[in-house]
Amino acid sequence: MFRITHEILDTAKYLNLARSNMVAAWPQSYYRRELIQLKFFHKRMFVMNRPEDIQHVMVANASNYRKSLANRQSLKPLLGKGVFVSEGKLWERQRKIMSPANHKKRLKGYAETMMDAASEVADDWEGNRIGGEVDLMEEMTLLTSDIITRTMFGVVLGEGNEALYQAFQDYLASHGRIHISELIGLPSWIPRPGQAMGRSAVRQFDDVIAGVIEERHNQDEPKDDLLQMLVDFREESGEPMTGQLLRDEVASIYLAGHETTAITLTWAFYLLHEHPDIKQRLWDELASTLCGRDPTYEDLPNLPLTRAIVDETLRLYPPVHVFSRQALGDDEISGIRVPKGSFMTISSWVLHRHKLHWEDPNRFDPDRFLPDRFKQVKSFAYIPFGAGPRICMGKHFGLVEATLLLALFAQRFELKLRSEHPVEPLGRMTLRPHQGMPMNVLQHER
Repeated sequence: MFRITHEILDTAKYLNLARSNMVAAWPQSYYRRELIQLKFFHKRMFVMNRPEDIQHVMVANASNYRKSLANRQSLKPLLGKGVFVSEGKLWERQRKIMSPANHKKRLKGYAETMMDAASEVADDWEGNRIGGEVDLMEEMTLLTSDIITRTMFGVVLGEGNEALYQAFQDYLASHGRIHISELIGLPSWIPRPGQAMGRSAVRQFDDVIAGVIEERHNQDEPKDDLLQMLVDFREESGEPMTGQLLRDEVASIYLAGHETTAITLTWAFYLLHEHPDIKQRLWDELASTLCGRDPTYEDLPNLPLTRAIVDETLRLYPPVHVFSRQALGDDEISGIRVPKGSFMTISSWVLHRHKLHWEDPNRFDPDRFLPDRFKQVKSFAYIPFGAGPRICMGKHFGLVEATLLLALFAQRFELKLRSEHPVEPLGRMTLRPHQGMPMNVLQHER
Protein backbone atom coordinates (compact mmCIF):
# COMPACT_ATOMS: atom_id res chain seq x y z
CA MET A 1 0.00 0.00 0.00
CA PHE A 2 2.83 2.39 0.88
CA ARG A 3 4.54 1.67 -2.46
CA ILE A 4 1.37 2.47 -4.41
CA THR A 5 0.71 5.66 -2.45
CA HIS A 6 4.33 6.75 -2.88
CA GLU A 7 4.15 6.05 -6.63
CA ILE A 8 0.95 8.10 -6.99
CA LEU A 9 2.41 11.01 -5.01
CA ASP A 10 5.60 11.00 -7.09
CA THR A 11 3.58 10.99 -10.31
CA ALA A 12 1.34 13.80 -9.03
CA LYS A 13 4.44 15.83 -8.14
CA TYR A 14 5.84 15.33 -11.65
CA LEU A 15 2.53 16.30 -13.29
CA ASN A 16 2.35 19.46 -11.20
CA LEU A 17 5.85 20.45 -12.33
CA ALA A 18 5.02 19.54 -15.93
CA ARG A 19 2.06 21.94 -15.93
CA SER A 20 4.49 24.84 -15.59
CA ASN A 21 7.40 23.56 -17.66
CA MET A 22 7.50 20.00 -18.91
CA VAL A 23 11.17 19.90 -19.90
CA ALA A 24 12.21 21.07 -16.42
CA ALA A 25 10.08 18.35 -14.82
CA TRP A 26 11.93 15.31 -16.20
CA PRO A 27 14.03 13.65 -13.44
CA GLN A 28 17.73 13.28 -14.20
CA SER A 29 17.44 9.49 -13.99
CA TYR A 30 15.21 9.51 -17.10
CA TYR A 31 18.19 10.57 -19.21
CA ARG A 32 19.82 7.18 -18.64
CA ARG A 33 16.80 4.87 -18.29
CA GLU A 34 15.11 3.23 -21.28
CA LEU A 35 11.60 2.59 -19.99
CA ILE A 36 9.86 4.22 -17.04
CA GLN A 37 6.48 3.09 -15.71
CA LEU A 38 4.23 5.43 -13.76
CA LYS A 39 0.76 5.02 -12.31
CA PHE A 40 -1.73 7.77 -11.59
CA PHE A 41 -4.98 6.52 -10.06
CA HIS A 42 -6.33 4.05 -12.65
CA LYS A 43 -4.04 5.09 -15.52
CA ARG A 44 -0.75 3.45 -16.48
CA MET A 45 1.88 5.68 -18.06
CA PHE A 46 5.07 4.69 -19.87
CA VAL A 47 7.94 7.04 -20.71
CA MET A 48 9.92 5.47 -23.57
CA ASN A 49 13.56 6.11 -24.41
CA ARG A 50 14.40 2.86 -26.18
CA PRO A 51 14.47 3.37 -29.99
CA GLU A 52 13.01 -0.09 -30.63
CA ASP A 53 10.02 0.66 -28.39
CA ILE A 54 9.48 4.03 -30.07
CA GLN A 55 9.52 2.36 -33.47
CA HIS A 56 6.99 -0.19 -32.25
CA VAL A 57 4.52 2.41 -30.96
CA MET A 58 4.93 5.01 -33.71
CA VAL A 59 5.47 2.73 -36.73
CA ALA A 60 5.16 -1.05 -36.42
CA ASN A 61 1.98 -1.07 -34.31
CA ALA A 62 0.87 2.51 -34.89
CA SER A 63 -2.72 1.40 -35.58
CA ASN A 64 -3.04 0.43 -31.90
CA TYR A 65 -2.19 3.93 -30.70
CA ARG A 66 -3.94 7.26 -31.12
CA LYS A 67 -2.97 10.74 -30.01
CA SER A 68 -3.68 11.07 -26.31
CA LEU A 69 -6.64 13.03 -24.99
CA ALA A 70 -4.36 15.66 -23.44
CA ASN A 71 -2.71 16.21 -26.83
CA ARG A 72 -6.01 16.44 -28.69
CA GLN A 73 -7.72 18.68 -26.14
CA SER A 74 -4.88 21.22 -26.18
CA LEU A 75 -5.26 21.65 -29.95
CA LYS A 76 -8.95 21.00 -30.62
CA PRO A 77 -10.30 24.47 -29.67
CA LEU A 78 -8.02 26.03 -32.30
CA LEU A 79 -7.76 23.28 -34.91
CA GLY A 80 -11.16 21.57 -34.62
CA LYS A 81 -11.09 18.39 -36.70
CA GLY A 82 -8.02 19.41 -38.69
CA VAL A 83 -5.40 16.92 -39.80
CA PHE A 84 -3.29 17.28 -36.65
CA VAL A 85 -6.19 16.37 -34.35
CA SER A 86 -8.32 13.92 -36.37
CA GLU A 87 -8.00 10.14 -36.35
CA GLY A 88 -8.98 7.16 -38.48
CA LYS A 89 -10.50 7.47 -41.95
CA LEU A 90 -10.95 11.25 -41.69
CA TRP A 91 -7.25 11.69 -40.95
CA GLU A 92 -6.29 9.34 -43.82
CA ARG A 93 -8.43 11.32 -46.26
CA GLN A 94 -7.06 14.67 -45.05
CA ARG A 95 -3.49 13.48 -45.32
CA LYS A 96 -4.10 12.27 -48.88
CA ILE A 97 -5.61 15.62 -49.92
CA MET A 98 -2.66 17.61 -48.56
CA SER A 99 0.22 15.39 -49.62
CA PRO A 100 0.64 16.86 -53.15
CA ALA A 101 1.25 20.33 -51.71
CA ASN A 102 4.14 18.95 -49.67
CA HIS A 103 5.83 17.06 -52.50
CA LYS A 104 9.56 17.67 -52.88
CA LYS A 105 9.11 18.87 -56.45
CA ARG A 106 7.40 22.00 -55.10
CA LEU A 107 10.24 22.97 -52.76
CA LYS A 108 12.18 25.07 -55.27
CA GLY A 109 9.18 27.33 -55.86
CA TYR A 110 8.50 27.54 -52.15
CA ALA A 111 12.15 28.45 -51.56
CA GLU A 112 11.88 31.45 -53.87
CA THR A 113 8.87 32.74 -51.91
CA MET A 114 10.67 32.10 -48.64
CA MET A 115 13.62 34.20 -49.76
CA ASP A 116 11.41 37.01 -51.06
CA ALA A 117 9.74 37.34 -47.66
CA ALA A 118 12.97 36.91 -45.68
CA SER A 119 14.87 39.42 -47.80
CA GLU A 120 12.21 42.04 -47.05
CA VAL A 121 12.77 41.55 -43.33
CA ALA A 122 16.56 41.49 -43.68
CA ASP A 123 16.48 44.69 -45.75
CA ASP A 124 14.36 46.35 -43.06
CA TRP A 125 16.84 45.28 -40.39
CA GLU A 126 19.73 46.72 -42.39
CA GLY A 127 17.92 49.99 -42.85
CA ASN A 128 16.34 50.40 -39.43
CA ARG A 129 17.60 47.90 -36.85
CA ILE A 130 21.41 47.95 -36.94
CA GLY A 131 22.65 48.78 -33.45
CA GLY A 132 19.20 48.16 -32.01
CA GLU A 133 17.50 45.19 -30.38
CA VAL A 134 14.91 42.70 -31.62
CA ASP A 135 13.00 39.92 -29.90
CA LEU A 136 14.21 37.20 -32.23
CA MET A 137 11.39 34.80 -31.28
CA GLU A 138 8.80 37.38 -32.27
CA GLU A 139 10.62 38.44 -35.45
CA MET A 140 11.11 34.89 -36.69
CA THR A 141 7.50 33.95 -35.87
CA LEU A 142 6.15 36.90 -37.82
CA LEU A 143 8.43 36.02 -40.74
CA THR A 144 7.56 32.31 -40.89
CA SER A 145 3.88 33.21 -40.48
CA ASP A 146 4.20 35.45 -43.53
CA ILE A 147 5.97 32.68 -45.44
CA ILE A 148 3.37 29.99 -44.74
CA THR A 149 0.46 32.23 -45.78
CA ARG A 150 2.27 33.22 -48.98
CA THR A 151 3.27 29.68 -49.97
CA MET A 152 0.20 27.68 -48.91
CA PHE A 153 -2.60 30.25 -49.17
CA GLY A 154 -1.28 32.66 -51.82
CA VAL A 155 -1.79 35.84 -49.76
CA VAL A 156 0.29 38.56 -48.13
CA LEU A 157 -1.64 39.41 -44.99
CA GLY A 158 0.15 42.56 -43.85
CA GLU A 159 -1.49 43.66 -40.58
CA GLY A 160 -3.48 40.42 -40.59
CA ASN A 161 -0.20 38.59 -40.05
CA GLU A 162 0.35 40.42 -36.77
CA ALA A 163 -3.25 39.71 -35.75
CA LEU A 164 -2.69 35.96 -36.31
CA TYR A 165 0.56 36.16 -34.34
CA GLN A 166 -1.09 37.81 -31.35
CA ALA A 167 -4.07 35.47 -31.40
CA PHE A 168 -1.76 32.47 -31.36
CA GLN A 169 0.31 33.90 -28.47
CA ASP A 170 -2.90 34.34 -26.48
CA TYR A 171 -3.95 30.80 -27.32
CA LEU A 172 -0.60 29.42 -26.16
CA ALA A 173 -0.96 31.31 -22.89
CA SER A 174 -4.40 29.79 -22.29
CA HIS A 175 -3.96 26.22 -23.58
CA GLY A 176 -0.24 25.54 -23.33
CA ARG A 177 -0.32 23.64 -20.04
CA ILE A 178 -1.23 20.04 -19.27
CA HIS A 179 -4.50 19.80 -17.35
CA ILE A 180 -4.99 16.94 -14.94
CA SER A 181 -8.54 16.34 -16.21
CA GLU A 182 -7.17 15.07 -19.54
CA LEU A 183 -4.80 12.65 -17.85
CA ILE A 184 -7.46 11.04 -15.71
CA GLY A 185 -10.04 10.97 -18.51
CA LEU A 186 -12.60 13.57 -17.42
CA PRO A 187 -15.11 14.61 -20.13
CA SER A 188 -14.25 17.60 -22.32
CA TRP A 189 -17.33 19.57 -21.17
CA ILE A 190 -15.88 20.01 -17.67
CA PRO A 191 -14.41 23.57 -17.48
CA ARG A 192 -10.62 23.99 -17.66
CA PRO A 193 -8.55 27.01 -16.63
CA GLY A 194 -7.98 29.58 -19.40
CA GLN A 195 -10.96 28.60 -21.55
CA ALA A 196 -12.40 32.14 -21.79
CA MET A 197 -9.08 33.59 -22.94
CA GLY A 198 -8.69 30.71 -25.37
CA ARG A 199 -12.10 31.32 -26.93
CA SER A 200 -11.27 34.99 -27.44
CA ALA A 201 -7.99 34.05 -29.14
CA VAL A 202 -9.79 31.60 -31.45
CA ARG A 203 -12.29 34.31 -32.45
CA GLN A 204 -9.45 36.69 -33.35
CA PHE A 205 -7.73 33.90 -35.26
CA ASP A 206 -10.94 33.03 -37.14
CA ASP A 207 -11.53 36.62 -38.21
CA VAL A 208 -8.33 36.53 -40.25
CA ILE A 209 -8.68 32.96 -41.51
CA ALA A 210 -12.27 33.59 -42.66
CA GLY A 211 -11.08 36.54 -44.72
CA VAL A 212 -8.43 34.41 -46.44
CA ILE A 213 -10.97 31.73 -47.35
CA GLU A 214 -13.61 34.22 -48.49
CA GLU A 215 -11.10 36.00 -50.73
CA ARG A 216 -10.23 32.69 -52.38
CA HIS A 217 -13.88 31.81 -52.99
CA ASN A 218 -14.36 35.20 -54.67
CA GLN A 219 -11.43 34.84 -57.06
CA ASP A 220 -12.13 33.97 -60.68
CA GLU A 221 -8.77 32.39 -61.49
CA PRO A 222 -7.74 29.33 -59.45
CA LYS A 223 -4.27 29.24 -57.89
CA ASP A 224 -1.82 26.37 -57.63
CA ASP A 225 -1.49 26.09 -53.86
CA LEU A 226 -2.73 24.06 -50.90
CA LEU A 227 -5.71 26.29 -50.22
CA GLN A 228 -6.94 25.72 -53.78
CA MET A 229 -6.59 21.95 -53.33
CA LEU A 230 -8.80 22.15 -50.25
CA VAL A 231 -11.36 24.40 -51.95
CA ASP A 232 -11.50 22.14 -55.04
CA PHE A 233 -11.87 18.90 -53.08
CA ARG A 234 -15.12 17.03 -53.59
CA GLU A 235 -16.63 14.17 -51.60
CA GLU A 236 -17.83 11.04 -53.41
CA SER A 237 -21.27 12.63 -53.35
CA GLY A 238 -19.91 15.64 -55.22
CA GLU A 239 -20.21 17.91 -52.20
CA PRO A 240 -17.30 20.22 -51.35
CA MET A 241 -15.51 20.12 -48.02
CA THR A 242 -17.66 21.72 -45.33
CA GLY A 243 -16.84 25.29 -44.41
CA GLN A 244 -15.93 24.27 -40.87
CA LEU A 245 -13.54 21.53 -41.95
CA LEU A 246 -11.94 23.85 -44.52
CA ARG A 247 -11.37 26.37 -41.75
CA ASP A 248 -9.89 23.64 -39.51
CA GLU A 249 -7.46 22.52 -42.21
CA VAL A 250 -6.30 26.07 -42.94
CA ALA A 251 -5.73 26.62 -39.21
CA SER A 252 -3.79 23.35 -38.93
CA ILE A 253 -1.48 24.13 -41.82
CA TYR A 254 -0.87 27.64 -40.53
CA LEU A 255 0.05 26.42 -37.04
CA ALA A 256 2.32 23.58 -38.11
CA GLY A 257 3.84 25.53 -40.98
CA HIS A 258 5.32 28.44 -39.06
CA GLU A 259 5.74 27.81 -35.33
CA THR A 260 8.38 25.06 -35.40
CA THR A 261 10.70 26.80 -37.89
CA ALA A 262 10.56 30.08 -35.96
CA ILE A 263 11.49 28.26 -32.75
CA THR A 264 14.33 26.39 -34.48
CA LEU A 265 15.85 29.60 -35.85
CA THR A 266 15.58 31.34 -32.49
CA TRP A 267 17.43 28.57 -30.68
CA ALA A 268 19.96 28.26 -33.51
CA PHE A 269 21.03 31.90 -33.21
CA TYR A 270 21.19 31.54 -29.43
CA LEU A 271 23.50 28.53 -29.79
CA LEU A 272 25.67 30.40 -32.29
CA HIS A 273 25.94 33.30 -29.85
CA GLU A 274 27.13 30.84 -27.20
CA HIS A 275 29.61 29.13 -29.56
CA PRO A 276 31.58 31.78 -31.51
CA ASP A 277 33.93 29.14 -32.96
CA ILE A 278 31.04 27.43 -34.75
CA LYS A 279 29.63 30.82 -35.79
CA GLN A 280 32.96 31.62 -37.46
CA ARG A 281 32.92 28.29 -39.28
CA LEU A 282 29.40 29.08 -40.48
CA TRP A 283 30.50 32.50 -41.74
CA ASP A 284 33.40 30.85 -43.58
CA GLU A 285 31.06 28.39 -45.30
CA LEU A 286 28.64 31.14 -46.29
CA ALA A 287 31.42 33.37 -47.62
CA SER A 288 32.91 30.52 -49.64
CA THR A 289 29.60 29.30 -51.09
CA LEU A 290 27.56 32.47 -51.49
CA CYS A 291 30.26 35.13 -52.03
CA GLY A 292 27.98 37.78 -50.53
CA ARG A 293 24.75 37.03 -52.43
CA ASP A 294 21.56 35.72 -50.84
CA PRO A 295 21.18 31.92 -50.75
CA THR A 296 18.97 29.99 -53.15
CA TYR A 297 17.50 26.49 -53.26
CA GLU A 298 20.36 25.37 -55.51
CA ASP A 299 22.89 26.31 -52.81
CA LEU A 300 21.55 23.84 -50.25
CA PRO A 301 23.85 20.89 -51.19
CA ASN A 302 26.83 23.21 -50.70
CA LEU A 303 25.83 24.33 -47.21
CA PRO A 304 26.43 21.17 -45.14
CA LEU A 305 27.42 22.97 -41.94
CA THR A 306 24.44 25.33 -42.17
CA ARG A 307 22.11 22.33 -42.44
CA ALA A 308 23.99 20.49 -39.66
CA ILE A 309 23.47 23.48 -37.34
CA VAL A 310 19.73 23.23 -38.02
CA ASP A 311 19.75 19.49 -37.31
CA GLU A 312 21.75 19.85 -34.10
CA THR A 313 19.49 22.67 -32.94
CA LEU A 314 16.50 20.37 -33.50
CA ARG A 315 18.27 17.76 -31.37
CA LEU A 316 18.95 20.04 -28.42
CA TYR A 317 15.82 22.17 -28.65
CA PRO A 318 13.11 20.17 -30.47
CA PRO A 319 10.11 22.50 -30.96
CA VAL A 320 7.73 19.55 -30.54
CA HIS A 321 9.34 18.27 -27.36
CA VAL A 322 6.90 15.50 -26.47
CA PHE A 323 4.73 12.98 -28.32
CA SER A 324 1.90 11.30 -26.47
CA ARG A 325 -0.14 8.26 -27.53
CA GLN A 326 -2.85 6.16 -25.89
CA ALA A 327 -3.18 2.41 -26.38
CA LEU A 328 -6.44 1.31 -28.03
CA GLY A 329 -5.82 -2.30 -27.03
CA ASP A 330 -3.45 -4.39 -24.94
CA ASP A 331 0.13 -4.57 -26.19
CA GLU A 332 3.65 -5.43 -25.09
CA ILE A 333 6.92 -3.49 -25.26
CA SER A 334 10.30 -4.75 -24.09
CA GLY A 335 8.54 -7.78 -22.62
CA ILE A 336 6.29 -5.63 -20.44
CA ARG A 337 2.50 -5.70 -20.74
CA VAL A 338 0.85 -2.47 -21.89
CA PRO A 339 -2.82 -2.46 -20.80
CA LYS A 340 -5.48 -0.87 -22.99
CA GLY A 341 -5.81 2.84 -22.23
CA SER A 342 -2.17 3.26 -21.18
CA PHE A 343 -0.46 6.54 -22.00
CA MET A 344 2.79 6.24 -23.99
CA THR A 345 5.03 9.29 -23.70
CA ILE A 346 8.06 10.00 -25.87
CA SER A 347 9.94 13.11 -24.86
CA SER A 348 12.19 14.13 -27.74
CA TRP A 349 13.82 16.53 -25.27
CA VAL A 350 14.93 13.58 -23.10
CA LEU A 351 15.52 11.18 -26.00
CA HIS A 352 17.78 13.66 -27.84
CA ARG A 353 19.88 14.17 -24.70
CA HIS A 354 19.89 10.55 -23.56
CA LYS A 355 23.20 9.26 -22.26
CA LEU A 356 22.83 5.85 -23.94
CA HIS A 357 22.25 7.27 -27.42
CA TRP A 358 24.52 10.32 -27.68
CA GLU A 359 28.15 11.05 -26.92
CA ASP A 360 28.42 14.12 -24.67
CA PRO A 361 24.67 14.65 -25.20
CA ASN A 362 24.36 18.20 -23.83
CA ARG A 363 27.15 19.61 -26.01
CA PHE A 364 26.30 21.65 -29.12
CA ASP A 365 28.14 19.73 -31.84
CA PRO A 366 26.77 20.22 -35.36
CA ASP A 367 29.47 17.92 -36.72
CA ARG A 368 27.30 15.00 -35.57
CA PHE A 369 25.07 15.75 -38.57
CA LEU A 370 27.69 16.34 -41.25
CA PRO A 371 27.38 13.82 -44.10
CA ASP A 372 30.30 11.65 -42.96
CA ARG A 373 28.88 11.22 -39.43
CA PHE A 374 25.12 11.40 -39.87
CA LYS A 375 24.84 7.65 -40.47
CA GLN A 376 26.05 7.08 -36.89
CA VAL A 377 22.85 8.61 -35.50
CA LYS A 378 20.62 5.81 -34.21
CA SER A 379 17.28 5.34 -35.94
CA PHE A 380 14.42 6.51 -33.69
CA ALA A 381 16.83 8.16 -31.25
CA TYR A 382 16.33 11.40 -33.22
CA ILE A 383 12.72 12.27 -34.04
CA PRO A 384 12.27 16.06 -34.24
CA PHE A 385 9.40 15.62 -36.71
CA GLY A 386 7.91 12.50 -35.16
CA ALA A 387 7.88 9.15 -36.96
CA GLY A 388 5.62 6.69 -38.71
CA PRO A 389 2.31 7.48 -40.43
CA ARG A 390 1.91 10.75 -38.48
CA ILE A 391 5.36 12.12 -39.23
CA CYS A 392 5.16 15.84 -39.99
CA MET A 393 4.06 16.37 -43.60
CA GLY A 394 5.98 19.64 -43.74
CA LYS A 395 9.31 18.15 -42.68
CA HIS A 396 11.15 18.90 -45.95
CA PHE A 397 9.52 22.33 -46.24
CA GLY A 398 10.65 23.19 -42.72
CA LEU A 399 14.23 22.00 -43.21
CA VAL A 400 14.62 23.97 -46.44
CA GLU A 401 13.11 27.05 -44.81
CA ALA A 402 15.24 26.86 -41.66
CA THR A 403 18.46 26.29 -43.62
CA LEU A 404 17.90 29.11 -46.10
CA LEU A 405 16.79 31.62 -43.45
CA LEU A 406 19.70 30.72 -41.18
CA ALA A 407 22.09 31.28 -44.09
CA LEU A 408 20.48 34.59 -45.05
CA PHE A 409 20.41 36.18 -41.60
CA ALA A 410 23.75 34.77 -40.45
CA GLN A 411 25.46 36.13 -43.55
CA ARG A 412 24.06 39.62 -43.11
CA PHE A 413 24.03 40.01 -39.32
CA GLU A 414 25.75 39.16 -36.09
CA LEU A 415 23.16 38.63 -33.37
CA LYS A 416 24.22 39.02 -29.74
CA LEU A 417 22.07 38.12 -26.76
CA ARG A 418 21.20 40.99 -24.46
CA SER A 419 23.70 41.03 -21.59
CA GLU A 420 22.64 38.97 -18.56
CA HIS A 421 19.31 38.00 -20.13
CA PRO A 422 18.16 34.67 -18.59
CA VAL A 423 17.51 31.97 -21.19
CA GLU A 424 15.19 29.19 -20.07
CA PRO A 425 13.52 26.62 -22.34
CA LEU A 426 9.80 26.57 -21.59
CA GLY A 427 8.19 23.27 -22.53
CA ARG A 428 4.47 23.65 -22.98
CA MET A 429 2.68 23.19 -26.28
CA THR A 430 6.00 23.91 -27.99
CA LEU A 431 9.53 24.61 -26.74
CA ARG A 432 9.97 28.38 -26.61
CA PRO A 433 12.41 30.57 -24.67
CA HIS A 434 10.56 31.58 -21.50
CA GLN A 435 11.25 35.32 -21.65
CA GLY A 436 11.82 35.70 -25.35
CA MET A 437 15.21 36.06 -27.04
CA PRO A 438 16.28 39.75 -27.09
CA MET A 439 19.18 40.09 -29.53
CA ASN A 440 21.31 43.07 -30.47
CA VAL A 441 21.57 43.39 -34.25
CA LEU A 442 25.03 44.14 -35.66
CA GLN A 443 26.02 44.32 -39.31
CA HIS A 444 28.19 41.48 -40.53
CA GLU A 445 30.41 42.36 -43.45
CA ARG A 446 29.77 39.96 -46.33
